[in-house]
Amino acid sequence: MNYRHFGLYFTSEHVDYCHQHAEQEPFITALSLLNNSSESAVSSSLAALVLGGFRYRFNGDMQSGEQAVLALQSGHSLEVSTYPTYFDALAGAVTLAQSVELVRDHPHWTVDTLNNWLMNYASLTDQLQPLPENAGIVEQLWLGLLNLVSGIVLESDQRFTVGVEAFQHAIQNEIRPEGYLPRAVEISDGYTLHRDLWCVMALVGMAEAASHVGVDLWSYESRGISVSTAAAYITYYYYYPDQWRWDAVTEELAKPLYKEQGAFLEMVNRSTHPRDLKLLLEEQRPFFTPALGGLTTLTHGKAKKERRGLFG
Repeated sequence: MNYRHFGLYFTSEHVDYCHQHAEQEPFITALSLLNNSSESAVSSSLAALVLGGFRYRFNGDMQSGEQAVLALQSGHSLEVSTYPTYFDALAGAVTLAQSVELVRDHPHWTVDTLNNWLMNYASLTDQLQPLPENAGIVEQLWLGLLNLVSGIVLESDQRFTVGVEAFQHAIQNEIRPEGYLPRAVEISDGYTLHRDLWCVMALVGMAEAASHVGVDLWSYESRGISVSTAAAYITYYYYYPDQWRWDAVTEELAKPLYKEQGAFLEMVNRSTHPRDLKLLLEEQRPFFTPALGGLTTLTHGKAKKERRGLFG
């Protein structure tokens, strides 16, 4: 496997594209968020860690990169006991995977400190196996995502393959032709939209991370179903939340949810070019979801085409 270490879900080419179009939207507002948000203003220490990594990657900010490295070297969030739930631990471990990739080449690492961190990270991911008996489809897919991304971080073909198989199993067995995941919506408790969204997040994260090490999961299909099927389904309910069948969902609930968790939609937009995402992206950009992709409007945004006159 050709493991590349840069940003987990993006490469240096994505950074170059952002810089080339820095005076165009959506990069103007995304760079403003990056440059004007203080670490103390974000929702958690993990979010601050991702933000610092992005400043290192996109601005060449060595001090922000060093702060992120120091936080990682301190054992930041490497203990399962620091997380309130199993899902929080999974999401935290996935966030750490991108965090270390963002600053992996920073000179403040030494061979020994990096290897020590990787050893402790492997221990964290091992402690999250196997899936607890009371876990649902969300935890199942996020464990699959964790195996795939930890496989990249740790250069472990075995872990990566387990993640790929979890993705393929979900496409084959968990998604209905309409695009929803029955196990995500079977209990009407006010969180069915959240669970379906979190499932799609994990699937998109797996597809995008795998694409950067030479494995194409975006095109993987079973029964005519792909990750794009699930992404299209969840996108629809941004526009028509009152038509969600399994819970009472209002626009006041749906729009903040998509804003907070919707960074994965930039990945979908860049990879599959769906027309129905245009208005959603315009309304909610820039996206910053630390657990999956970070500031993806920077990494996966596409510059608006300039309007031309009749003669070019």
